[in-house]
Amino acid sequence: MASSNGSDRFRRSRPVRSGGASAQAGRGVAATGLSAGPEQVAAALRRRPTLPPCWRDLTVPAPPAMNEALPAPLPPLPPCTTQRLPRWRLVLEARNIPYMAVRRGDRQHLFVPALHERLARLELLDAEGEDAAARARPPALPPAPLRANAHLTLLGLLLLALWHGVRMGWWWDLNLPLPDLDPDVWRDAGALDVYYTVARGQWYRVVTALTLHADSPHLFGNMLFGSFFLVPLCRRVGIGPGWLLTILAGAGGNVLNALARPASHVSLGFSTALFGAVGVLSGLLAVEGGWSGWRRMVVPLAAGLAILGMLGSEGERTDLGAHLFGLVAGIVVGMAAQWLRERCGPPPRWVEWLAGAACAALLAGSWAVALR
Repeated sequence: MASSNGSDRFRRSRPVRSGGASAQAGRGVAATGLSAGPEQVAAALRRRPTLPPCWRDLTVPAPPAMNEALPAPLPPLPPCTTQRLPRWRLVLEARNIPYMAVRRGDRQHLFVPALHERLARLELLDAEGEDAAARARPPALPPAPLRANAHLTLLGLLLLALWHGVRMGWWWDLNLPLPDLDPDVWRDAGALDVYYTVARGQWYRVVTALTLHADSPHLFGNMLFGSFFLVPLCRRVGIGPGWLLTILAGAGGNVLNALARPASHVSLGFSTALFGAVGVLSGLLAVEGGWSGWRRMVVPLAAGLAILGMLGSEGERTDLGAHLFGLVAGIVVGMAAQWLRERCGPPPRWVEWLAGAACAALLAGSWAVALR
């Protein structure tokens, strides 16, 4: 027989409980959820979320009494459709305006604090106005198809090398109908000498200087560099317009360089025109599809400046000013060319041939004036 302890008489049998009031409530809710019908579940899903106090609904007009009490009435907004809601949320997030998006039945609601209601409505109205203006704008012209004229562009660079050979006397035994002059005479007659260009009015030098090179490495370096940018430019706008825009950009860069440099400065080389071609490409891409703002211009212009920093600022005899001014002039020329294309349409083939003839006439006429 087990010995009994005096304290046993004070012990009481207590029921074992599995959890407290929260557990019982949880079991009750689970039981209710399991036994609820579809109508009760749908009603629970449609339950309105808890909104902070003093938040206003942007999708409904402000009460007339409150609007009359304000110094300026709150502008109404169009219905908050499923298409507008993501755009409105982006606008509010961009302006750091707190908001809550709530769906009640078939309608979307957007709530903001009362202190931000006027700013939110004005920002959303501005966004809607910009979208309406964009929809009303006529569609932009599609990009021109790329031409298969890379071989003709490289042929133009080869003609530049042949011209350098004429100037240096490489073909003296061929009896070509060209002036038999010393290389220094060619240089003195066509180089961009700031004194003769600005003070004496010999502005033809801004064109003739593009066809002169200090030596053969200078020439072949420009030919290699030019093949990377002249080819895509001519494929985009055509062989004739591509060369004409390049020469015009190079001449414009030389004009700016002559105006900015001292009278003792002398410059020559085709690299100014090549950086002009980079600028023309940047200008074409910047305004392609319409004048859509400065954001569209950042990428191509930054690419042109990066190329200038990598390739146009090294070397002892590098004329950084000519390269920079050529890039700037090319951007202006490219923007003007793209504006004309979008205003008048793609040029016909005869205009491309006319542009090529104008480029050749400009070079030949400038040298004719220089050698007279």
